[in-house]
Amino acid sequence: MRRTERNPQNARKVGHRYNVTGVIVDFSPAQSYQWTGRILQALRRSLLDQEFLEILPALLSSQDEPGARHSVAVLGDRARPYVKDEGDRVSVEGAWVYQLPVSHSVEKQMALEHADRIYCVTPCLRLLMEGEDTSGRHLYTFFQVVVEWRAADANEVFTVTEDILGGLARHLEPILPDEDRGAAERLAGLRSGPYPRITFAEALTLAGRGPREPQNTDLTHEEERILTEKFTSPFWIHRYPLGVRDSLYQQGEDGLQETYDLMLPAGHGELATGGLRPKDADEISEQSRLLGGEPNRVYAEWKKRSGIQTAGFGLGLERLVRHIAGADSVLDLLAAHDSGPNRRIGSGER
Repeated sequence: MRRTERNPQNARKVGHRYNVTGVIVDFSPAQSYQWTGRILQALRRSLLDQEFLEILPALLSSQDEPGARHSVAVLGDRARPYVKDEGDRVSVEGAWVYQLPVSHSVEKQMALEHADRIYCVTPCLRLLMEGEDTSGRHLYTFFQVVVEWRAADANEVFTVTEDILGGLARHLEPILPDEDRGAAERLAGLRSGPYPRITFAEALTLAGRGPREPQNTDLTHEEERILTEKFTSPFWIHRYPLGVRDSLYQQGEDGLQETYDLMLPAGHGELATGGLRPKDADEISEQSRLLGGEPNRVYAEWKKRSGIQTAGFGLGLERLVRHIAGADSVLDLLAAHDSGPNRRIGSGER
């Protein structure tokens, strides 16, 4: 990795990226692999310390995930699907269609019928919304470390998650790449639990949203930046009003959902999202319809039959690597072998 002074306006032209001071921050492909590989190694060791069993993710699903914006995979029957590219629109004909994963929320819950604590490193695909192509933390295709276990209390989730990230820091320190760019300080932040906890209502106030402005819409990118720059360690936002989130969570007696975000300081934003899962099939069905879709029949029937209460989160692996490595954007560490839609981000292509 090297640092030299250049004009940030020329960054796209010369193929470099800049941090907020206008200094080039280059991560070579080899350094990108080193950061990602070592952080993943340390995270796996920490999850093993906490007795989480790694399982393989389900790559395709026959069921929608409530609230998710799915893309689909079309499979052929002994022959490749027929693809017709008309420039601004592509049509595909094949034998079967499956949903591509967005968060693996349902699958990981159902796995807990057969194990107490599980995790998997899952490939995900989602469409970018307005402004996300310049956020520095959104990708079309990315990896989540999804973690789930039998739990019915948010405080337990906070404690276990903080233990996992503290263990990650402990295992990573001895194997940090040679140029750590202040990573040791950021690892100290991960070890600093218990992390501060604020409610969603408190987060809106700290971000500058007035009492006469909407209180049941999620933080904007600018509000999130303002909020996270007020903290020097990771922190939790929890207790969201119904309708803010686009997934299914347990609803408390006060009408708030038992869902939470783990936020990173210094403007790096959300690292992980999760919550206590719905308590029964009726809650699954009701919230699914509020999100504008039909309930996942397989999920609802499983919940009714098993009665298993779980909680967990999905952690953005690229966001974690970006934070620890000190990069300004997840694109700074994009793998050299990734030739997919992430290469379109920031290029002006649609």
